[in-house]
Amino acid sequence: MTVLLDVIAPIFAVAALGYAAAWFRVLREEGVKGLVLFVFDFAIPVLLFRSLATIALPEHIPWGFLVAFYSGTLAVYGLGMAAGRFLFGRPLDQSAIFGMSAAFGNAVFIGIPIILTALGPEAALPLFLIIAFHAATGMPLTMALIQVSRGAGFSAYEQAWAVVKAIVANPIVIGLGLGMAVNLAGLAIPAPLDRAAELLGASAVPCALFAMGASLTAFRVAGETKPALLLAALKLVVHPAIVWVVGSLVFGLNGIWLAVAVVMASMPTGVNAYLFGARYGAAEGVAAGTVLLASVASVVTISAILLAFGV
Repeated sequence: MTVLLDVIAPIFAVAALGYAAAWFRVLREEGVKGLVLFVFDFAIPVLLFRSLATIALPEHIPWGFLVAFYSGTLAVYGLGMAAGRFLFGRPLDQSAIFGMSAAFGNAVFIGIPIILTALGPEAALPLFLIIAFHAATGMPLTMALIQVSRGAGFSAYEQAWAVVKAIVANPIVIGLGLGMAVNLAGLAIPAPLDRAAELLGASAVPCALFAMGASLTAFRVAGETKPALLLAALKLVVHPAIVWVVGSLVFGLNGIWLAVAVVMASMPTGVNAYLFGARYGAAEGVAAGTVLLASVASVVTISAILLAFGV
């Protein structure tokens, strides 16, 4: 009960306030878009930069936790694709969106606030390591599958280069990269710049939660309840279960590394699954329904997982 009242309730209360603001049009659509851009392009990258630039790097990083996390990610991606193809009879491009909806978590808008709040600053390094590879896994795989499905008139080189440019130009990847560079170079951030970064980064968590809640007003289940429920279950239950099994039983992870991997795996489906579906005109209704259902249900599942880790 303590984790629910002290950690989860305040976090989702801010998200609920954002939802109400957008629903009652106190915050209009253009305001929601502006807030999302501020969080994604400025606040979160600065938070990641400052945190990674000043964090004490350990001598040895248990890389098995990344393998555990992403083996779970690929497993539920495959299960989501199989469900799309064999249970719902969808073609490859739509099945790829099924896979992304089952595997691509909301690492930024929900993952960062919950993990840093619930697990503390010592969770920052494993959290940032997962985020650094997050966009470089699900996005390229989904794009490649959709291109293969549609036989697009682009060479493999052109497609690969487009993916690389999208990843390198991502503000979050830039923030992580600059922060790591400053850390490894042993540089100190000048005091005025550090204070400015601290102020901007402090806005990241509440603004991200508010923006996430406001964004949910755009999603509907819209007749895709069954696939959305199945994909939400894969994301919220199966994904963290696989990560826990592989992390603890195969790689012997424990403590903060195992906790971050499992809790990150329990994050609800990220909005990028819907954005990809809408961009390519493939199963966008399924993705939208999964984002909405998983976000709501994650209040319960994330609370249960945090309780299991004694938070």
